[in-house]
Amino acid sequence: MDVPDKNMSGKSGQAERAAGETSFFPNFATVRAGLESARIGVWSWDAGTDELTWSINLESLHGMPPHSFDGTLSGFLASIHSDDRATVKALLGEAMRRQTPFRARYRIPKHNGRDERWLEATGTVVVEGGKARGMSGLCYDVTGRVSLENELRNRAKQQEALAQLGERALVEPDLERLLNDAVSTVTLTLSVDFVHILELLPGDTELLLRAGFGWKSDLLGTVVSTVAPYSLARFTLNSAVPVVIGDFAEEKRFEIAPYLKEHNCESGMMVTIAGRDGRAYGILGACSSRKRRFIAQDTAFLAATANLLTGAIQRRQLEQRNELMIRDLRHRTGNLFSQLLALFSQTARTSKGIPDLTSKYQARVLAMANAHRLITEGGWQSIPIKELLHVVLSPYLDRTSLEGPYIDLEPDPVFNLSAALHELAANAIKHGSLSRSKGQLEVHWSVDRTERGMTLMLDWIEKNGPPARRPRRVGFGTRLIDLVIERQLNGQVIRNYSSMGLTVKMLVPLTHERWPLAQAASGTGSDLRAGA
Repeated sequence: MDVPDKNMSGKSGQAERAAGETSFFPNFATVRAGLESARIGVWSWDAGTDELTWSINLESLHGMPPHSFDGTLSGFLASIHSDDRATVKALLGEAMRRQTPFRARYRIPKHNGRDERWLEATGTVVVEGGKARGMSGLCYDVTGRVSLENELRNRAKQQEALAQLGERALVEPDLERLLNDAVSTVTLTLSVDFVHILELLPGDTELLLRAGFGWKSDLLGTVVSTVAPYSLARFTLNSAVPVVIGDFAEEKRFEIAPYLKEHNCESGMMVTIAGRDGRAYGILGACSSRKRRFIAQDTAFLAATANLLTGAIQRRQLEQRNELMIRDLRHRTGNLFSQLLALFSQTARTSKGIPDLTSKYQARVLAMANAHRLITEGGWQSIPIKELLHVVLSPYLDRTSLEGPYIDLEPDPVFNLSAALHELAANAIKHGSLSRSKGQLEVHWSVDRTERGMTLMLDWIEKNGPPARRPRRVGFGTRLIDLVIERQLNGQVIRNYSSMGLTVKMLVPLTHERWPLAQAASGTGSDLRAGA
């Protein structure tokens, strides 16, 4: 690869050509400056002597010190990336054999702090007497073009991956499978070593490894990090944009979780999986076991994947709520007449006559209708817990005491807690303390910080009624209470059956609804279908 500076100057029998060219190029410095500004070099190669001649700027393009090139083909091959040498040599040989134009694109290794660069060489075979004697051509820097091509290719790949994941999110009923699909999509698209979806547990203090790739198998389904101050998790959850970590070992903004260090993570990026009401469901992250520079395109893809998961999770939650509401309404409709009869019978026993019976019964039926209206129409608005209790228990307020601090319930617990209270009240009027004329009901509540975070503790205490016995068969009401408190609200139900009456303690974390589980969804259907 030749045409040195002395050849460019036009010596030795080229006077006429030089004179003609001078009118266009006043001197060689103009040509040289133009080639250097365009990062283009000229070369020629004599196959017989294996002499390869470069214009001076080709040494700089190949990352070599001035005047260090030895003028041989092997010296040129040694300057390029080891993974590309065999390909370039094969293309050169093929062009000589077939006497066709030569074109090769190759990399220059990183050195002296410079990033990896791409060059492209083109050449024409010199033929004498029908035989290929050598080659001459140009060499130029195509790093920008390669970067643009790679960016366009990666963008197309990422857009296709997001489109496919979005299609699955619309039709996939199993959220667990969708989370695993999202992990696989991020792994393959970004070519990273580790991907995780961390679930923010009730109380907002711990993160569970819900789905992942590359991690030790025993970590899946376990708590791997806390949301402590100065932690990476807290920093990510507080950040409005994806968090990019170029080097975990040198990071000063936050503390790195031990599980990331144990897996020798070098670089990574994290983004919040957003939720409703300004809260987060968790974190989507990708890490590499080698130092890597994640670009804006990579972080945009990760953020888009997180947004897609947010939409899928919220859609699944709404489907579960709608399914629960529809089945609960069916159950309520079936029980409504028996409740009305029981309410009429109780009211009749304590009434002094028909006018008194009519007045009391109308008031209690109207209160029951208001409770149903709260559940079916107003269940998505935040309301004070005392207002909820007043509406749900209004038919029985003359024998009910309510005691507790002011607490504003968020939209998620309103429907679920009202459904549980309705079942307890229906059971009390049919079988418990409210089935007796002297029976009483006490409802106490308080808020305290537990391992679940800020937790509502509600005590349901029945007095002066028949002894409470553990039922031989668990009915629908009991299953519904467990379903809405334990599964939907991540809470706990504790029952005590005694001769004094039934007492029920419900612990409800005051956090938003978390990840809907596929088994919970299927369990919901089977529980309600089997209910009495």
